[in-house]
Amino acid sequence: MSYRVGTSLIFGVMIGLSPILLSACGTTPPMVEPATHPATTARSAKKTPASQSSKSPSPAPVTLLDFAASTQDQEPVHLAGTITNSLGNADIRMAGAVDPLNKESDFTMRSTLSGMGGVNPVTVVARMESIGSHYWAESTPPGGGWHAGTIAGVNPSFPLQEFLPYIVNVHAVPGKAIRGHLTHGVSATLDTKGVRLLEEVGTDKTVSAAQQIIQSVTFTLWIGPGHHPRELALVEDCVQDGHPYEVFETINYTHWGQGIDLTPPAASS
Repeated sequence: MSYRVGTSLIFGVMIGLSPILLSACGTTPPMVEPATHPATTARSAKKTPASQSSKSPSPAPVTLLDFAASTQDQEPVHLAGTITNSLGNADIRMAGAVDPLNKESDFTMRSTLSGMGGVNPVTVVARMESIGSHYWAESTPPGGGWHAGTIAGVNPSFPLQEFLPYIVNVHAVPGKAIRGHLTHGVSATLDTKGVRLLEEVGTDKTVSAAQQIIQSVTFTLWIGPGHHPRELALVEDCVQDGHPYEVFETINYTHWGQGIDLTPPAASS
């Protein structure tokens, strides 16, 4: 039986490789408690100019998310992330970059997955490049070189702009210094529609309530100067065939504004 390993970090990445990125089942009690703050939708906040927001000593959390979403859609960024789970049988590491303006992305993902109790581990290394509506991907195993296809778009980070209407329970958490950048922390959850959307974009198909695996999503985003996201920590509470487990995802954002210049792989087909 196959169990999902994560959605947001591999959102739109490694097209056609999702059957490989699966792990075996287990049970672990949920570790993340729902936020106790009053539900607040991110879109309900009144926008203020970025210049005013950046000068505020305590910017509103919903405003921070709104501006961070805009920044994410307008600037290239380099990313490094991980996916693990409470079963202890999935270790996925990703590194790469995305340029939303030039519609380019370049990612490498190394996944070590195993069965129950960590038996029969398998490591898969996958690479993907995309330029506009075209992508090129390869993986070992199975090997065989690059294969090409078309896509609507690629965004392997947590797509804030798409999920803003479904973000609730927004509240501030302590900030921290991340690679020399002082940040503000914002925690929130996705509502029922947002959770369903997250699963659907990860599987690229419509998911019914009976098919839905993700039960809840909680995340914390640390946002630095210039409304640049610097770090994301996300937890998905999942249930599949009666087995509860959790998926833990992290993304570190660096080199904002540093673009990438790609050409199609020479040996692509």
